[in-house]
Amino acid sequence: MSPTQLIGTVVLQVQAVRRKIGDGRLRVVGQIALATWFTALSYARISRYIHEGVPLGQDIRIYYRGVHLWLAGGDPWAAQVLVNGVTPFSYAGSPATTILLAPSALVSEDQFTALWLALSALSAIAIVRWLRLPLWWLLFPPTVEALYSGNPQLVVLMLLLAGAGRRGLLADSIAIVLKVYAVVPLLGERRPRRIALALGLTLATMAVAPSLWIDYLQQLGQISARLAKESDGGFSAFYYLVLLVPTVIAIALLWRRDRRAAAWLSVPALWPSSEFHYSTLAQPVMTPLLAVLLAVPIQRLTPVAIVLYVVWRYAADPVRTRLDAWAAAAEPAADSG
Repeated sequence: MSPTQLIGTVVLQVQAVRRKIGDGRLRVVGQIALATWFTALSYARISRYIHEGVPLGQDIRIYYRGVHLWLAGGDPWAAQVLVNGVTPFSYAGSPATTILLAPSALVSEDQFTALWLALSALSAIAIVRWLRLPLWWLLFPPTVEALYSGNPQLVVLMLLLAGAGRRGLLADSIAIVLKVYAVVPLLGERRPRRIALALGLTLATMAVAPSLWIDYLQQLGQISARLAKESDGGFSAFYYLVLLVPTVIAIALLWRRDRRAAAWLSVPALWPSSEFHYSTLAQPVMTPLLAVLLAVPIQRLTPVAIVLYVVWRYAADPVRTRLDAWAAAAEPAADSG
């Protein structure tokens, strides 16, 4: 038997097993396996945080302290949260974010943290419902991390999804104010005029607090360097040239074929000092391959997973065509046997 016939025979056997089991059962098995994968990784991640003394709502506490320090006349980017009283994590929000969250000073830190954690949980549920994902997708490890830390990421994603309608300009605008990188997914979802209007709220904050913006721009290099150090380079390819180049090429190729997917995946793949929960942005264009790999909290695995996804997007059709041809060539031998 030739190598072509051998491969074709294997393909035929796999197809026969698949027909026998049924696509429905295979789908159920796959979902159970993926839900188990999510549960195990999320448990390990949060257990590690608890063991290391990471406080619940750590990220939103940093935001609160930055806002509170600014309103008190201080430097918001001097605000920190200490893990175990030793390891500092600093505020790096933009002036627009600082101004937007200024009303948080009306309540205590614990009260605001509790309110934000509740808002994050509601946002996670809304995301799953709007994307028509199974409820167990709430166990997606980047989502679980964002829920534990209280990072604005889940609220931003919820707002981006809510902004899809004609009246969603305000949702888009608030998303960009909370996280400036929210503009990137919009490049694949909205018209340029709509994006420009959404940026208007951020620009308006320059008139509200020009001195805050001046201080921010003067410290931007220091803030970025500190963030890169505290995130240990982040999860994206930004600080790693050997990975950055193929990732940029992959995103560019994907942009030509599927601008929407490229826009949603660009931030987790390329944004500097990215965090694990940035991978929640992949959910609107999620595939099984991405789901399995993006659930693993290993730095630089995210861009690798996205590059593999892009390679598969280009290779899938030729591979399927070749496998079908091999299977067709093996059919006479299988029938005679």
